[in-house]
Amino acid sequence: MVSRKLICNEEIVRNMGRNILFQKKYERVWYLVYVKAFLAAWRAACGSAAGNATLLIPEGTFAVSTVEFSGPCKNGRSPLAVVVDGVLHPCAGGCHRKSGDDDVWITFSGVSNLLVTGAGTLDGRGGEHGHSNGGGKLTTTTTNTHIWRTFVQTLELDSVANATVRGLRFLNSRGFHLNLHRSSHVAAERLRIEAPAASRNTDGIHVGLSSHVTVADSLVGTGDDCVSIGPGSSGVVIAGVACGPGHGISVGSLGREEGEGDVRGLVVRNCTVVGTTNGLRIKTWPGSPPSRAFNITFRDIVMSNVSNPIIIDQHYCPHAHCSDIAKPSLVQISDVTYERIEGTSSSRVAVQLLCSEDRPCSGVRFDRVNLSCGRERCGSKFSNVEGTKPTLVAADEAAAFGPGAVPPPDQDADVVESQH
Repeated sequence: MVSRKLICNEEIVRNMGRNILFQKKYERVWYLVYVKAFLAAWRAACGSAAGNATLLIPEGTFAVSTVEFSGPCKNGRSPLAVVVDGVLHPCAGGCHRKSGDDDVWITFSGVSNLLVTGAGTLDGRGGEHGHSNGGGKLTTTTTNTHIWRTFVQTLELDSVANATVRGLRFLNSRGFHLNLHRSSHVAAERLRIEAPAASRNTDGIHVGLSSHVTVADSLVGTGDDCVSIGPGSSGVVIAGVACGPGHGISVGSLGREEGEGDVRGLVVRNCTVVGTTNGLRIKTWPGSPPSRAFNITFRDIVMSNVSNPIIIDQHYCPHAHCSDIAKPSLVQISDVTYERIEGTSSSRVAVQLLCSEDRPCSGVRFDRVNLSCGRERCGSKFSNVEGTKPTLVAADEAAAFGPGAVPPPDQDADVVESQH
């Protein structure tokens, strides 16, 4: 436990193998002390001309207000490490927010060659203080950075290049746990992200306006998407993620705002999805401005008890009162591959591809998709789709073919183009 006031706080920076101890004395409320201490340590590390600096947040429990660690650093070509071994949480009563417009708790911005790691925990205390009840999420257009400001993200990397977030535990965010925004060549790996299944807008990892991003070897269970890929993202690889509970792995939502960039070059592979409301989802708003989502591959995915294992929803309307619900989405979805997808669906409809009347999905390909729905054959729904139809089986049929076997294709497995 931490005391209500802190007389002396230590800020540690390890620079070129030397431990440099900074000591500051304050007679202020404790959460302000910690923020000042962290920022002073950051300035020392970021301002080091020698480079190769490490900022250490030691073991212990620290309550901090909104804080931004900004660059560029003096030696931007050298690695800069931030090691979090303690537990950080927002202070109570909203004092972690400097103003009503703050929607990020901890931010790294304008930094290159950054490593954020450690055995510590970022606890957003959403379970204690409540999660967002707003229906909106971030939009990643260049003209309008946010839609609703009703929730606080835990950690954001904004305009960061060549960075890794590794090994941390995220708990109970009040919004997104980790947001990778306007960044490039970023890896998020070996993370553990947890929030109640009923918590809204608590995406595990969100990627927007970013390129060359890898999300790997992580456990994510939240009340929203385990991983979500927003507009303007390219070259994203999601591998070795165990997802559940939550809303699965999603592309989108797309088409909410004017000026959104395309989504392209996404690979999701070697993941498990358990007990989620969706499995692999692409979602776009009705009446959207034109954009594209293409060159997307889902490969080697195992699902268990998933409500909607495979879904494209181009009539996405989470509020049930969208003004453009009758208008077709103008997001063109193309070149989507589902390869070696297997497991169980908790609903009778295992595959739904509900595409735009104005921009039909094209180049959709299924290869060795084996989903079962208990003792009954799974159903599927297709509208405005050009592509191949997957094989959907009952549990006894799947068992009859044996492990790793592929059931014979349906008679109409070549092209499905129907209306809903």
